[in-house]
Amino acid sequence: MRVAIIGGGPRGLWAAERLLDLAAATGARVDVDVWDDRPLGEGSGYRRDQPQSWRLNVTSAIVGSALGSLDDWRRARGESEPLDAFPPRALVGTFLAESWAGLVARVPAGGCLVHVPRRAGDVHREGGAWLVDGAPYDEVLLATGHAAAWPGALASDWSGPGRLTPTTPEGLSAEAVPPGATVACRGAALTFIDVALALTEGRDGRFEPDGAGVRYVRSGQEPTVIRPTSRSGRFMAVKPEPGGALASVDLADAIADGSAQVAAASDLAALTEALADTASAFGRAAGRELEDAAIRGVLSGADATGDPVAELRESWEVAVGVRPPSAAWAVGEAWRKLYPAIVARASFEGRATLPGFGDLAHTLERVAFGPPPVNAAKLLALLDAGVVDAPRAGSELAEADVVVDAVIAPPGVVPGTLVGDLVADGVLQTGTAGRGVRIARDGSAVGAPHLAVVGRDTEDVTLGNDTLSRTLHDVVERWAQRVIARARPADDEPDVHGTPPLTARLEPWLTGLLADPDACDRLLVEHGSPVNVLDPTPALRNAAELVDAGRAAGVDVRVFFARKANKALAFVDALAAAGHGVDVASERELRQVLDAGVPGERVILSAAVKPDALLRLAVEAGVTVSVDSVAELDRLAALAGTDGVRVAPRLAPDPATLPPTRFGERLATWRAALRTTRPRVEYAGVHVHLHGYAAADRRTALGEALELVDALVGAGHAPAFVDLGGGVPMSYLDDGEQWAAFQSAREAMVRGDSDPFTWKAHPLANTYPYHQAPVRGGWLADVLGGELPDGGTAADGLSRRGLRLHLEPGRSLLDGCGATLARVAFTKQRSDGVDLVGLEMNRTQCRSTSDDFLVDPLLVRRGEPGRPVEAFLVGAYCIEDELILLRRMRFPRGVRAGDVIALPNTAGYLMHILESASHQIPLARNVVRTPSGWVADRIDG
Repeated sequence: MRVAIIGGGPRGLWAAERLLDLAAATGARVDVDVWDDRPLGEGSGYRRDQPQSWRLNVTSAIVGSALGSLDDWRRARGESEPLDAFPPRALVGTFLAESWAGLVARVPAGGCLVHVPRRAGDVHREGGAWLVDGAPYDEVLLATGHAAAWPGALASDWSGPGRLTPTTPEGLSAEAVPPGATVACRGAALTFIDVALALTEGRDGRFEPDGAGVRYVRSGQEPTVIRPTSRSGRFMAVKPEPGGALASVDLADAIADGSAQVAAASDLAALTEALADTASAFGRAAGRELEDAAIRGVLSGADATGDPVAELRESWEVAVGVRPPSAAWAVGEAWRKLYPAIVARASFEGRATLPGFGDLAHTLERVAFGPPPVNAAKLLALLDAGVVDAPRAGSELAEADVVVDAVIAPPGVVPGTLVGDLVADGVLQTGTAGRGVRIARDGSAVGAPHLAVVGRDTEDVTLGNDTLSRTLHDVVERWAQRVIARARPADDEPDVHGTPPLTARLEPWLTGLLADPDACDRLLVEHGSPVNVLDPTPALRNAAELVDAGRAAGVDVRVFFARKANKALAFVDALAAAGHGVDVASERELRQVLDAGVPGERVILSAAVKPDALLRLAVEAGVTVSVDSVAELDRLAALAGTDGVRVAPRLAPDPATLPPTRFGERLATWRAALRTTRPRVEYAGVHVHLHGYAAADRRTALGEALELVDALVGAGHAPAFVDLGGGVPMSYLDDGEQWAAFQSAREAMVRGDSDPFTWKAHPLANTYPYHQAPVRGGWLADVLGGELPDGGTAADGLSRRGLRLHLEPGRSLLDGCGATLARVAFTKQRSDGVDLVGLEMNRTQCRSTSDDFLVDPLLVRRGEPGRPVEAFLVGAYCIEDELILLRRMRFPRGVRAGDVIALPNTAGYLMHILESASHQIPLARNVVRTPSGWVADRIDG
């Protein structure tokens, strides 16, 4: 799917992040082009070269992206505590730019993200696609933000008093506004404060502490005077100091009550009453009984005193705690704290039942969304120093040398913009209030399928778009969900999958079982949850693949099943019946194998620790013993007595060529040991235990093993094989791109470029390579066909000496041979709202020595579908981190208690190697698929 996002500001970033995160989570393939003629992240308000005095007008605590919170990012950059609550907007621009860069670095495999560094000029529908300046897209999102120009601005061909200059860093330079000039400024709100600070502090003027506030020290480079004009002739009220006394007042109960009132408000009068009640409650919580008349005066805008400077000073003193709370503070705080409820009530169809709401919102903007205390203190200092005049009411500008238009384009559709042109052409419609584009709750433009609009262009239809908060609206989230649902339709999405998806390769026998919910339920009822379901048949195919690869290379390959990979005796029975051997690692394993009728000559004992009782049993049964050291060899020879024993010295390859290993002895040590005669010891072959799966490493080890073989022959012995141990690779996944997408997503998460998709941001640094190539037969052909370090192929080296090649596969031999079924016990949320799905099993029942099992489970539904949910699978042990899988799972059609979760392809190491029965919870039972049905494996008694 091709998607165009027009606008690379904060909302465009949010949309792109959510879209690509969902693409990664669902496996959808999405290409995104971001159209913006400015650097990504800057938008209209976050140029990185703007003056440092131009501050964020909301607390930095609300700002975040996939990188994390702005404040954490600042701490990581070395900013000292306490952090400035209202940092420079240029710093925010840097954060947003780095967020875009992080997103580019973690685009899911199969998709792309491209910045188109142009302003989009034309968007129209043609056929089934939207064309953006001729480029076709399946979906287009308009997130254009603040308009650069608007019909109500002072015209560029200004003919009034003074020379007109724009409110840009360039437009406020000393060349554009000379020192000593008289400046008239249209507007007295936030942009005006930016202008005043750019012309003073930005020109080396200084603000020095003066009591609770500051005083201004001129530099001589500032204008003589700056004279603002506004419709009301008033300044905006000051926001409370985030760390001040008012911030510590407990308003939670009043906010909850007020929010409920707002939600239930049937009309504007009821909503206004909710604000009045909440403001009064705020006053009481702050220790002051406010007069109702004063609160009503603020709500109606009838609270002007005629002295805007005194009003500003009082507002600042209240904000920093010098003066007791006022009605203006209480009403402004009520509007701010109830704003999420107001947005929910007054957006979309809710606006139709609130005639007059726009006037109320305009009135309360002055008391709710004014400057932070730090900038208000500076404005007061400039007023006291005579650099700034009190604002004049009306629209007539004072005589001046330079005129600055500090009134930005209003929210809603602005004529002359891209969105304005689409409205004029009838492509987009405006809402009943007339200002904003009509959209559905997912941003879809009414009457224009697959074209969406978010942000200021929709104001009145959606309230309060001028915010960096990602919690106030859910339009972007809904849009991303809709687009991904179209990119990967619901019927194409599995009932459960990981984030990102890692789709298991399934055997037909397991597919058939999971298609029968009643059969799965019967297995759990009869055997308990979890139950391990097994089918040895694929193991025979996997073993034959290795034998056939050896035969094709002219090498006799013998397969010895690594019993430690799965304790079920069904695998011993099936593989032994097919003529294969078994590798055992303990006395119980050996006794069970011998009791199953496997002859000793087809068994190798490779245990890392070999007690005397184990060695005696091996000698009695004629088992070949992989001796780990010379000392073990001598102990074994002594225990053997007159019976004799077959051994395979375990070689530790040169650490200069392969990683160091705890298993075996170096070649020189074994050569020296051969000088001692051990009459009852038969050197049957050479054994090697390697970590990893690389074919080249096997050839390196084989070359050294052949040197030991030659030394054995030279000492008068007749070794018959080289045993390369395990490490035969397999793939759990068929889709290599999925594995690449997972690795990319994991790396981005570890770098901090994306939200965590694992439990507590676990890095999953140590995992099996769940997709690799070649595997099994192809891999063995690579091993045998490659050259040895001293020349000639590996196959030639073995054949020339008349040697067999022994392999001890576990995981790859059991590929496709088993799954673990567990019943869903509950669904709930962690105390912080994280969704959890509890299974009747514990984490040791699907765990190996690596960090996690990275294969998507499957859902066998026993109940009705439900709401979509993304949740972690948790288990039965009473610890916080009792996770079955560390990745978050997505259930697009819900999950319920009683459903069955199937963990596929768990036979190799996942079922048994770490299983425990803590809490006295029984171990999982193992059942085997036979022609006559499911039967319990003999290992369970």
